[in-house]
Amino acid sequence: MRRCFGVFGDPIAHSRSPAMHGAALRVLGLGHVYLAFRVAAEELAPALRGAGAMGFGGVNLTVPHKQAALTIVDELSEAARRIGAVNTVLFDGGRLRGDNTDSPGFARALAQLGGPKPRRATVLGGGGAARAVVDALLGELEVEELRWVSRRPERLSFAGAGERLRCLDYGAVAERLGVDLLVNCTTVGMHGGPENFPVELALDTLEGPRPRVVDIVYPRRAGGLLDRAEAAGAAVQDGREMLLWQGVIALERWLGRSLPAEAITAMRAALS
Repeated sequence: MRRCFGVFGDPIAHSRSPAMHGAALRVLGLGHVYLAFRVAAEELAPALRGAGAMGFGGVNLTVPHKQAALTIVDELSEAARRIGAVNTVLFDGGRLRGDNTDSPGFARALAQLGGPKPRRATVLGGGGAARAVVDALLGELEVEELRWVSRRPERLSFAGAGERLRCLDYGAVAERLGVDLLVNCTTVGMHGGPENFPVELALDTLEGPRPRVVDIVYPRRAGGLLDRAEAAGAAVQDGREMLLWQGVIALERWLGRSLPAEAITAMRAALS
């Protein structure tokens, strides 16, 4: 039976998820479709319930829904509960199951950039995507020190982080970064978002022989963070690689099967 999958967000017109998932579904020959839906924050609960009632195969969530979904779904995976954000919803016999594939998706994306595991990292932003990146860095990637930066650092916390995690405001990174990995999880550079960070980032103070800068925003903006970081000698990556791998994991969970290499290749090509 043909089924519909989708992504809910606001804004959503910029999303490459339909092209990416559509490419995989065509390779698999399943006849399913994946569509983007603009869903306002106050309409998320009825939209999710409606999708389940109509027999959707699964839904991804993006800004601004990842944390709001926590109180809407009927059950949470261990990862979604730990991270405090939902980016993937599964429909199971009328129940909504919230999951998070952003954390393993970020870890796989960083591996594609190459280099050793990061030792010291800074994450910018306090939303659901930032929480998933923090989870990956503290867990799978085992960083020694993580600086989590937000306009409201008093609102940041992560269970079990211990002394490895420091929650800071932007003033703490205005003059020196001093890390080998910087990850932007804010909306700076996103379509319709702000163009600049609250402070000028001292990208020339990144450390190590090959520091890395990842901006989960896509597409890469000319003259933006990644262009400046590359000019400072860093290896850079925009958000398409994380989008790819979180999508691969989500699709595998919806379909209950591993994706063949040719499907993943088609998904990557759709993002280029």
